[in-house]
Amino acid sequence: MFDKVLFSIFIFCNFVLASDYEVTKLNGCCCEASRDLNDKTRDEFVAFTAITTNGNALTNDPIKYDNIVTIVGKAYSSTSGIFHAPTNGIYSISFSLMGYHTDVVWANLYYNGKQIVRLYTRGGNRHEVTSHTVYLKLVKGDEVWVQGTAGKKLWAVEPYNQFSGALIRSGDFTS
Repeated sequence: MFDKVLFSIFIFCNFVLASDYEVTKLNGCCCEASRDLNDKTRDEFVAFTAITTNGNALTNDPIKYDNIVTIVGKAYSSTSGIFHAPTNGIYSISFSLMGYHTDVVWANLYYNGKQIVRLYTRGGNRHEVTSHTVYLKLVKGDEVWVQGTAGKKLWAVEPYNQFSGALIRSGDFTS
């Protein structure tokens, strides 16, 4: 009888040790999967806010928002003024406009060369600020930029003219 009890204790102890090993192994796998998911999410996330300090006359090119306030990822180029979507997803894009007080100024948001929305200030020796926020379904490589009225000026003495974007959720959204 003593042998049976001893044998039962031996089996129980080995079962507990094996169970502890499996739990430890499972915890390690979960931690590794969580770390991989966090790395993937961090690699895909993008956000930026930039302000233009250029008060010179606008051209028919994208406005170059050269003063980077925040940038996560490298999807916005202050050299070109263009945002390139690094992954498929839904993005929040916003921009604001304060035209020079003597100029009527328009600023248009473009998505792959197509005008999406427009901002307008009417000048008249008044300082007006206007802004837009849109949500766009973008595919990796899509381009978004702001373009103003050629020959007109922005009020760039203060940080009124900004361009921002952030990935809200990655994925393929077909509907």
